[in-house]
Amino acid sequence: MVRNRKLLRYLGLTSVIAVIFAIAACGSGDTVVETVIVVATPTPGGSGAPGPTATAVTVDPSDLPDSKSSSGQVVLAIIGAALDVGGGSLPDVPMGSARFWGAGESLFSPGDNDWDVPMLAESWELASDLSSVTIVLNRGVQFHKDWGEMKAEDMAWVINRTNPALNAESIAASAANFTALFGDTPVEAIDEYTIRGTFNQFDVRWASGFLNQEASGGLTSIATPKRAFDENGRDWLKDNFIGTGPFQIKDFKTGVSADFEKVPYDHWRKNAQIEEFRVISVPEEATRVALLQTGETDVASIDPKDLARMRRAGFMEVSAGQGQQEGVMFPGNLWEKTNALTGEELDFPSHGVYVRAQPWTGNPWTPDDDDNPPGMNDMEQARLVRQALARAVDRDAIVEHVLGGVGEPNHVTYFSINNANWDSQFEYPYDPAEANRLLDQAGYPEDGGTRFQMPLFVGPELGGGAGPAGEIGDAIAGFWQDVGIDVQVLKYAYAVFRPGLVSRTTVVPMLTGCDDGQESFPFDWPKGLVQTTLTRGGFSCGFESPEILNLYQAVSGEPDRGERIRLNQEYLEYMHNWALFPGYVTVPKAWYANPKYIKEWPMNLGNSYNSPENIVLQ
Repeated sequence: MVRNRKLLRYLGLTSVIAVIFAIAACGSGDTVVETVIVVATPTPGGSGAPGPTATAVTVDPSDLPDSKSSSGQVVLAIIGAALDVGGGSLPDVPMGSARFWGAGESLFSPGDNDWDVPMLAESWELASDLSSVTIVLNRGVQFHKDWGEMKAEDMAWVINRTNPALNAESIAASAANFTALFGDTPVEAIDEYTIRGTFNQFDVRWASGFLNQEASGGLTSIATPKRAFDENGRDWLKDNFIGTGPFQIKDFKTGVSADFEKVPYDHWRKNAQIEEFRVISVPEEATRVALLQTGETDVASIDPKDLARMRRAGFMEVSAGQGQQEGVMFPGNLWEKTNALTGEELDFPSHGVYVRAQPWTGNPWTPDDDDNPPGMNDMEQARLVRQALARAVDRDAIVEHVLGGVGEPNHVTYFSINNANWDSQFEYPYDPAEANRLLDQAGYPEDGGTRFQMPLFVGPELGGGAGPAGEIGDAIAGFWQDVGIDVQVLKYAYAVFRPGLVSRTTVVPMLTGCDDGQESFPFDWPKGLVQTTLTRGGFSCGFESPEILNLYQAVSGEPDRGERIRLNQEYLEYMHNWALFPGYVTVPKAWYANPKYIKEWPMNLGNSYNSPENIVLQ
């Protein structure tokens, strides 16, 4: 009980309100009637348009509400981050989340079981020496709003303009993957419907990951018409998303709402079974729950702590089978001496991250600084600190009290404890006594209750600082405070933080999954691309290691799955020892729908909800 009170103390005001709300809703015993009182709030963004309202209601699980949506329309309430402009398929195009909304399409997509099902690609052929790939596109794929047929020049242009090695302006999400895959060699349109890419670094995930609708590179390969850019320019394209999906954009208000309508022609792949799909931003969890309970929305993003009671209330879970891993990565640990892309020697030790020593950052270039204990170099000192931070957190308590018992612990980000290849020896047991001993050994005595100060930035997953991620960050920081670390949790916009990851100049630890922290990603996929110099010029986890580089390159070019698993077990052991990216919890991504209105919503595997064209109404 003491531990539970302690955990609640670490949570912010939003979390406390949510906990009280959950207690009021759940109560004790098998209560079947819930009373929810929510004060209506104006639509975010100051547009003046009336937003959805919620009033005091009583909901009986056996009597689900009638939908208030227009005929053939489905309304989805989300936390809101996906409605921000940015992170698109190009540095010029908003709505990278268009792939969630049935508006954007890529060359490949996950299927029911596999990650490399052709979408815009009709067929492909790998060179026998794995030096290149030739992809034939489907014919007859139409861009929205009379922008014509998708051709090879469009797809080649999307990839090349997104690749930072070819376009220095590009900071599109996961764009650095293209730099690693293709280097500075442009993808070519060799005829009207065929493109060819020459690999800089072959990766077995070229189709299942980089050029895929839902994997980490999916944001950067959405088909967009080159002609629209040529004729109307970058500013126009920012405000007018043009894709190829079963839905086209009808109206988009940044941070507020996105409205989509079924395309007015037979879609090349699948005709949507609903007429309109509306996504609205509702940051407050209690409001999203109430809107679903009153029929104002048909589907809602639900925080983990409320999943169980939504099930009990009779709502239907719809999911892409995904779980978001939340770990803490430690930027500033830049240990590669040579740029793996260019072969140039990097400027160490004068790089800015080493101007001031940080307890969690090891310096291999000047290993003997002023604060190392006798006989211990800076690399080992920082390793002990990170090991302590990994062992100071009670993962089970966070699952129980922050996530409402839904979710599970995670120990090394990128690896699921449910995978058959997982080994329990790589867990970090909750052991504050051991954490204190390691911190003492590292030369940071608890002087007056504080060993050192440390920031923790909350990344954009799970709603960022305003969503469940913010509560998880508060809880982790609280456990660290118990071992004498003064932690400041930072919850500002990710767009402000991200440039430091691209430039490799930040030393601020970050709560994130860093691209590949997804529960369903296969064990044998190459790990750690964005933890190497292969993505310089683009996104990074903020640390770089020659050992990770060697393992990534070995796995990415290895055709035998068993050998890839063996090599990734070496990566797992390395990451556990150096604790560069300890995991803390895995949070299920689930949405709940009103089954009185929605019969089914089958989704493909993915990082988020997807395929609204599959929605079937009652």
